Amino acid sequence: RRWLVESQAVGSLEALEFHEIEDLYLLGTRLRLRSMEHLSGEVDYKLCKKYGKTSTLSEPITNVYLSEAEHQFLAQIPGHVVRKRRYFVAGGALDLYGQGEFAIFEMEFKSEAEAKKYLPPSFAREEVTNNALYSGASLASRGT
Repeated sequence: RRWLVESQAVGSLEALEFHEIEDLYLLGTRLRLRSMEHLSGEVDYKLCKKYGKTSTLSEPITNVYLSEAEHQFLAQIPGHVVRKRRYFVAGGALDLYGQGEFAIFEMEFKSEAEAKKYLPPSFAREEVTNNALYSGASLASRGT
């Protein structure tokens, strides 16, 4: 599930670990190519296949980890890019887009029942789980 966040309500993020993420959504597909840089400088590369929603709260995905060379090769495929800084707060992921223009808090669950009964933290405002305007692919196509 995903929520828009009131950044001021989160508090200071200065002392928290974060990752710099760049996602390339490959045109005409449900594929996402990701590079995720850790504070240590280590970078993870992966290819994600999204299969589409099976319900309002469930979307199966598959991730394949790649080498840097494989990532560079696939990064030549046309697509739209979005960059974000991901912090780990309240048991989930807080993604800051652009220069902090807006943020989305996201939680993943092992079951749909678990997702339904979850109460988000107080800084989470409007739920955008099913709002296509806030999907990663949509944000990338808008150049966010």
